[in-house]
Amino acid sequence: MIKITKVLVFGLGVLLLPTAVAFATGQKEASTGAKLVYFIFTGYAYPYFAPMADGIKQAATHYPDLNIKIVNANNSASDEITDINEALAAGAKGIILNPVQESVTSATQKAVQAGVAVDTLDRDVSDPSARFAFIGDNDETLGKEEAQYAVDYLSQNNVATPWNVVVLEGTLGASTAVDRVKGTMEVLQPLVDSGKVDIVLNQSANFATDAAQTMISTLLAKTTNIQLIVCGNDAMALGAITALQNAGITPGKQTFVVGADAQPESLDAVKAGTQLDTVTHSPFLEAVWAVEAMDNELVGGTKPAADTYPNGNVIVPMTVVNSSNVAGISAWGTPTTIPPLPYGTAQPITVSASSGS
Repeated sequence: MIKITKVLVFGLGVLLLPTAVAFATGQKEASTGAKLVYFIFTGYAYPYFAPMADGIKQAATHYPDLNIKIVNANNSASDEITDINEALAAGAKGIILNPVQESVTSATQKAVQAGVAVDTLDRDVSDPSARFAFIGDNDETLGKEEAQYAVDYLSQNNVATPWNVVVLEGTLGASTAVDRVKGTMEVLQPLVDSGKVDIVLNQSANFATDAAQTMISTLLAKTTNIQLIVCGNDAMALGAITALQNAGITPGKQTFVVGADAQPESLDAVKAGTQLDTVTHSPFLEAVWAVEAMDNELVGGTKPAADTYPNGNVIVPMTVVNSSNVAGISAWGTPTTIPPLPYGTAQPITVSASSGS
């Protein structure tokens, strides 16, 4: 089992500050030759990113050649661009980036042109040449899978058509939001064209629980005739569920809600029948693989092979979670043992109980 040292516990305490913090002792690179790597991520505005940050910390203990500095971008693309420029000024050899929005692409291109290795995780930049690898799920597939299970369920349970459907999108400009709604619409659009589905609302709730709750509450004040709410993540699904309950509607009876991320509260909701499905893609696993990919690049000079990983895309496993399999799924879809990155040199990592998952 991996144990977090006193240094890591200190790191956990200061991560909530808006400024950058070093993962390990301040002079690690100077004294040992470890390569300075910035991990710049969306931050703690959404619960999804806490296990991601913990995955970075736990993986880094296995890669002493890297000195990882964790930077919270506070859910701001402009802050993230500033953070990337700070990494360049600090002489970082690598940047592990969780882009807030695709608008940060020009900053990552600048980093690559300066000889800095960049890999992205969970969210991507708009140009594959602006990083050597992307570690994450196929969000178009994810959006398709969560919606397909839902429409199949409605059909199999003889819910009368036309179905009034709500689509809650994530943060505008984030690759996850763009691709998930694209996958969702691949499922819904043919049903719209055939008259089986009427999309009564398709709007961004910014991946946020409160925004989703407010949006659905406003809609329910006008009509309660809604059969399905497709949410780009579980945080929004939980907000939609609360709004339904506050309106006296039992989720999972008249109205069905689906999401993604395997957030702990949503796994409980799937067990209770108030959320129909969610989809795992493990932010903890994404983070571990991103560290391993960076070590492969900086220490071994190994990139993902183009013939196996087009555009450097390394796709993590995904599982559609419903009432039939939810008992076997852990929070955030984090496995007990993280399998090694599927290329180059890597190792399986046993997840510590402190992973926050």
